[in-house]
Amino acid sequence: MAEDADMVDVLVIGAGPGGGSAAIHCARAGLRTVVVEADPSVGVPVHCGECLSDLAVQNLDLDIPDHVKALDVKGIRVIFPDGTEKLLTEPGYVLEKHLFEQWLMDEAGKLGSKLYLRHKVRSMERIYNSENQFTNWKIDGKGDEFPIFCKAVIDASGVAGASSKLLDMGTSVEVIAGFQYEMTEVENDGYLDFYLWPQYSPHGYVWMIPKKGDRANVGLVTTDKKGGIKYFSTNFFSRYPFLGKKIVNPLARRVGPGPAVWGNLWSS
Repeated sequence: MAEDADMVDVLVIGAGPGGGSAAIHCARAGLRTVVVEADPSVGVPVHCGECLSDLAVQNLDLDIPDHVKALDVKGIRVIFPDGTEKLLTEPGYVLEKHLFEQWLMDEAGKLGSKLYLRHKVRSMERIYNSENQFTNWKIDGKGDEFPIFCKAVIDASGVAGASSKLLDMGTSVEVIAGFQYEMTEVENDGYLDFYLWPQYSPHGYVWMIPKKGDRANVGLVTTDKKGGIKYFSTNFFSRYPFLGKKIVNPLARRVGPGPAVWGNLWSS
C-alpha cells in the first residue's frame, strides 16, 4: 500500500474537455488531483466540431475567456433535403478547441491539479487491506510518474475508454465514422447548420459550424463506414453553399515543419 504522502485523491485519465473540467471541479473541492494524457500536448489533434452551448458553460460553472472563442452563435438551423429549415435558438460558442482545452488545464493547474503528458495508462489494479476491503487503485503505464496510487479514477479518455478495456467491463461501443475539414470563404449568420441529408450521410448528418472571419468547420458523421466518406468528399462539396470554397489547415495543426494535414478523421 502506498504511503499517504504518495497517494492522490483523484486520477483523471485524459486531458480533453471532460478531463479538464473534471480536474477543475475536483481541485475546487480540495482534492489532490492528477491528470495523465497520452499525447505530448493538450488540445491536438482536434476531434470534434468545437461547439459548446451557453447552458453547458453555466452548468460547468466556467468563465470562458474570449481568446478561446472562435464565435458567439445564436443557435442551430436544421436543413432537410427538400430545403425546409427549422431554427432552434440557444446561444452558445464555437471554440478554438485546442486553446479551450489548454485553458481548462491551466485553470486546473492554478487550483493545484498536476498534469503529466506522454503518460499512457496500461494497467489498473485494485488494492485491498488485510480485511479484503478496497483501499485504493494502483495505476501503471508508460511514463516516468507511474505508478500512481489514487483513491478514485475518472476515465475521460474518450469513446475507447482505457478503463473499460483494462478492467474488462464488457462494454461495447458502436463506432461511427466522422470526417471534418476547416474551410474558408463560408458565409454565416450566426447559426450552426446541420443537414439531415441521407444521400450524403446515411443515418447521420452533415454540419457547418462557423468560426471567426469566413472560416467554418464542415464535416459529417455516418454509420456507412464504407461509403460515407466517399459521398462526402466527392458529392457534398460540389453543392451550394460549399462549391469552390477553400480547404485550409486548421490553426491547431499549423506547427513545425512537415506536410500539411487537410482534414480531421476520427471515430466516435
